[in-house]
Amino acid sequence: MSVRSGSASDHVERLRWITAGQDRASLRPRARRLGVRATILDRYLLNEMAAPAAFAAAAFTLFLLINSFFLAADYIINKGVPFALVARYIVLQLPAFMSLIIPFCALFGVLLGVGRIAGDNELTALRTSGVSLFRIATPYFAAGLVLTILAFVINDSIAPVALTKSQELFRQIAYHSSQPIIEPYRFIRTQDGKHVIYVEASDADGTMHGVEIYTIANGVFPQSLTAKTGHQVNGQIVLTDGVESDYNADGLVTRQQHFQSLTFPLGDSTQLFSSSQSPWEMNSRDLAKQIHAQRLAGEDPKDAEMILQRKYAFPVSALIGVFVALPLAIAFGKRGRGVAAMLAVFVLFAYYLLMAATNALGKNGAISPVLAAWIPNIVVGCAGLTLLLREER
Repeated sequence: MSVRSGSASDHVERLRWITAGQDRASLRPRARRLGVRATILDRYLLNEMAAPAAFAAAAFTLFLLINSFFLAADYIINKGVPFALVARYIVLQLPAFMSLIIPFCALFGVLLGVGRIAGDNELTALRTSGVSLFRIATPYFAAGLVLTILAFVINDSIAPVALTKSQELFRQIAYHSSQPIIEPYRFIRTQDGKHVIYVEASDADGTMHGVEIYTIANGVFPQSLTAKTGHQVNGQIVLTDGVESDYNADGLVTRQQHFQSLTFPLGDSTQLFSSSQSPWEMNSRDLAKQIHAQRLAGEDPKDAEMILQRKYAFPVSALIGVFVALPLAIAFGKRGRGVAAMLAVFVLFAYYLLMAATNALGKNGAISPVLAAWIPNIVVGCAGLTLLLREER
């Protein structure tokens, strides 16, 4: 079906499956209706986009995971960490990268797909047959919208959970321990709800320093264990060189004794992997609630609000990429796929550079977080739409 050579008039003749013998006046109304022939055209155009988009997804994913691969090799070869553990960590990194990968796929796929059609004069043939540029662009806009929705769903629902799990797994890998690593400077409640654990510091070998364990009963702390060091062994914490203290309802010490070694059972300790959630580990609803709570507490939620707006704005870059890629592909399509690939990298770099600049302005209060997050989409999207309108004329 693809036509690789010949003049525009040859392509008009060969693309009769689009026009089906109709004159230009009758073609436009019919093209607006999503009939059989419009569906054939849509499929043909989207098929040209699909292969380069898939290639871009694979290549960009490998590029983003390079650092993870080096880290994995180091832990597997030099530190003896099980391969399955490291593989799970790498897989859990993928959803967080989707917000970067999907816009690049849309941009690269349209640049190469439309560039091929333009380079082989098929685009000229279609337009000579009476198909408007915006009709040709319709399936690409639809694809961009679908990718935008997909990027938002992954970024808001899947990526936060995967990122939390990957951080938990990384701590286990970093300490190379089969036991959960208790994160320092956090009060962690055991699953039975009867104890709270606090650790000041943890060494790479799993040794904990400044361990404090409090028993909870009726809103008071009737007993506490404090130790200089502790180790996790088979679902237990072995405390060394510490003090056991009992308290009455008024918080006064009723008994206190020193111990050299004491074993505290953890029970189900899986929750000890967890840490306090960062804004990127929350979905948009939870993050909005946190921002509201910060405002009520008199805190400045600017940084969290910047992240919230980026959660909304960044997935739209998939659709923005289509707006930019279409006119560039039409203008430079005849110069080959190498030019299209370089244009994709250049546009992506310019977009990220603008996003970094506006993000910095939003953080220092020069502009509002909403503007800081959306300016890159507005600027790049308007530029793409302007170029597309010029091509239509």
